[in-house]
Amino acid sequence: MKLLFLCLTILGSLVASAQDKAGGTDASSDSYVISPLDYLKVALFVADEPQFTSEMRVTQNGTITVPHLGTVEVAGLSVDAARESLYAPYNKDYYVEPHIDIIILKYAERSVTVMGKVNRQGMIPFPSEKGLSLMEAIAAAGGWSNDRLADQDKVTITRTNKNGEKAVLKVDARKLTGNDYPLQEGDLIYVPERIC
Repeated sequence: MKLLFLCLTILGSLVASAQDKAGGTDASSDSYVISPLDYLKVALFVADEPQFTSEMRVTQNGTITVPHLGTVEVAGLSVDAARESLYAPYNKDYYVEPHIDIIILKYAERSVTVMGKVNRQGMIPFPSEKGLSLMEAIAAAGGWSNDRLADQDKVTITRTNKNGEKAVLKVDARKLTGNDYPLQEGDLIYVPERIC
């Protein structure tokens, strides 16, 4: 009997894992922070009965439009927090204990730009669900320039905040390892030439 119970438990966990991979909820995506131009699917269920399903792109202003509520701001919220922000008004005024699914169908294109004494200057894709460090961006740009003139201790990162203000950060990249110094989407990295 114990063996049968153990087999059923393992089988249940394998089925749940397969469902997650086939399009079920992915716990890691719940913490993903929604950005403008992400493409979302929002579905609402009551007692497993679908009430609506909508697919939409997050506007440049960070909003989506959903039935009954109209325009709702979601950019800057994690998927889990956005779900909670929709749950409260729906539960209060429209449905009894609704279940809300938010799925990222397509991530907005993100990038940083690496210029100066690297082997391949240009835009580097910014991974959708994980961060990007300065050293990862340098590596993606082909590493330091082959002529050994890259001034690694004077790397600058120009970052624009939400108000459009620019800040220039100076980094000694010689002291960094692995995932040190996380970047933000839109950062401009410049590796100057060493003056001998």
